[in-house]
Amino acid sequence: GHGAPAEVAALGTLLAQAPLVTTVDPADGSARLAPADPASLTARVAAAVARGSLDGSWQRLKACEDETCRWAYYDRSPAGRGRWCSMEVCGARAKMRAYRARRAGE
Repeated sequence: GHGAPAEVAALGTLLAQAPLVTTVDPADGSARLAPADPASLTARVAAAVARGSLDGSWQRLKACEDETCRWAYYDRSPAGRGRWCSMEVCGARAKMRAYRARRAGE
């Protein structure tokens, strides 16, 4: 992909700060990662990222491509090719910029 190194580093720092514990589900014996401190938002995010990395869904956790936004979002597009957190807001903004750039170049 084309992830920005700064964003990856920030995620690494977040994961390093968040203690996770392995819990075992008594019903089916499956192990999962959970935040050691459930009240900690950092730990909850880290647990979600860790869970996602185990089932492959982390590949759909993206940063919005709009440079004025950069909001992290979960890509729910069928092909997993989403580029903006919101097609209506950031996607439309990007398309308008591209359109203006083309007009300016004519």
